[in-house]
Amino acid sequence: MSIFSIFRPDRIPSLSRLPKELGREERPCERCVRRTEHILYRVPKKVVLLYVKEHPESLHATCIVCARSTVLTGEERERVLASLRDP
Repeated sequence: MSIFSIFRPDRIPSLSRLPKELGREERPCERCVRRTEHILYRVPKKVVLLYVKEHPESLHATCIVCARSTVLTGEERERVLASLRDP
């Protein structure tokens, strides 16, 4: 008799859980102490059994030189999201 489990470690994670690149922009980097290119991406947050893409800390910018990640909040977050909506 075999026992079936809903948890399979060999299963590929759902694409909805992976960060999605939204674009790139030149930004000041605190670690590099100069303006460098940053990758902008949205990180989903797990809430119970669902992944929510729209939460206050979902937008990140990562420096391509030193790989330091920054959470974009407030006016900066709104500016980036507005620029992504307007082609």
